[in-house]
Amino acid sequence: MINFAVNQWDKNKQKLEENILNNLKDYEDCDYRYLVAKVVEFIFNDENSEFTGDEYDCEKITEINNGGYQGTLLYIIPEKSYQPSEYQYLMTYVNYGSCSGCDTLKALQRQVEDIFDEYSDYTPEAETEKTAQAVKDIMSLCLHLVQNTIKPYNKGWAFDENFEEVK
Repeated sequence: MINFAVNQWDKNKQKLEENILNNLKDYEDCDYRYLVAKVVEFIFNDENSEFTGDEYDCEKITEINNGGYQGTLLYIIPEKSYQPSEYQYLMTYVNYGSCSGCDTLKALQRQVEDIFDEYSDYTPEAETEKTAQAVKDIMSLCLHLVQNTIKPYNKGWAFDENFEEVK
């Protein structure tokens, strides 16, 4: 995990958790790209960040999927810039499966679906044990995306120690 990701997670995880709780229905049928965009929006993009003055672009995240019904998804996240250079990207990944038994997101979506089947009048204020667990589990998956984040071209004159791996 890189220093930037550690610090941004510690500082901003509450924002993401609130978004998940208040918009839980949106997570019922989302994909991994959606989760990456939420991590970028609520964790990495921070106007008060001590690490970078630039924000990352939630709209221009590129997904690479060379798998079939299972595999690894790579996500390339550019800074908001007219033409980002190689050193202005972050990258993360997630392994995925084909069913709720081998794919974390699919299992979480079944969990959320069960909540809405049981509580058709769901509101964040009426939080249940199941809701708390679902939010915690989605947060855990988002943490894995944060932990897997690297800045691949953090070298030479563009080197920034904040994007080095934590030892």
